[in-house]
Amino acid sequence: MTEVRFDGKVVAVTGAGRGLGAAYARLLAERGASVVVNDLGTKMDGGGSSTEAADRLVAEIRREGGKAVANYSDIADPAQAGAIVADAVAGFGRLDALINNAGIISTNSFPELTTDLLQRQLNVHLFGALNVTQAAWPALVESRGAVVFTVSAGMLGSRHTVAYNVAKASVLGLMRSVACEGAAAGVRVNAVMPGAETRMQGTALDADSAENSARRTTDVNSAANAAPLACFLAHESCRANGEVFATGRGHMAKILLASSEGVSERDPSLESVAAGFERIRSLTELREETDLRTYRDRLIEVWN
Repeated sequence: MTEVRFDGKVVAVTGAGRGLGAAYARLLAERGASVVVNDLGTKMDGGGSSTEAADRLVAEIRREGGKAVANYSDIADPAQAGAIVADAVAGFGRLDALINNAGIISTNSFPELTTDLLQRQLNVHLFGALNVTQAAWPALVESRGAVVFTVSAGMLGSRHTVAYNVAKASVLGLMRSVACEGAAAGVRVNAVMPGAETRMQGTALDADSAENSARRTTDVNSAANAAPLACFLAHESCRANGEVFATGRGHMAKILLASSEGVSERDPSLESVAAGFERIRSLTELREETDLRTYRDRLIEVWN
């Protein structure tokens, strides 16, 4: 197989001081990329800050002969988010890809959910990714680069991380919309749904002893195992756009947004819905939905 390289490319990774972000940064640097290692150095709930994690990883990459600079910006602040892009351009002259990886987590059930808890998650996952991507957009249009957002299996539903799950689901909507913009601007935009035994994953699993019982870190569960697919989404040879890919624990797969064949009626009634409901929800025939226009056009075709 031809080696996949990032020689001459510049990639910014948010939340790269530890866990998945660090695994991405290491792999990118090993394959020739110059990496901006952004990390605010917070605790898992978003509190506090420290330069230690970013500095440690940059030193490690440089010892191995790679190129990296540290950035300590708070991505939830639009002004600081712009500094990540500024550091890429000042340090390496360009920006070719952005991996929005930074995140925090809180454990709470639905009855415990408050607007403050949710806002804190949205500030980092949704608005943080939005801030950095908007700041990076002109440079990425110029380089015809790539954006990788991070979603989570939590957005499919779980009991103990409701605020986190909702925030990650909002990132999916952001990614799909930005991908439509990217298609016209020459910027590829996708999302990764990673799975690995990390600090964040441990926090989530500790909230559910049943789920935690058989999951401990092994090579296959490591962050490094999830890194190749996430990094490939940032590579110039990857032609995907607006897609979501799961990776980790030895498995990789595309996650679909799809609609069933359904039932078409010009004048539906409660009775006809009841009679046809099993056909409406049948998964025998599925169509992948790529964007709003495609879905709308398909509905219009039904009546023409």
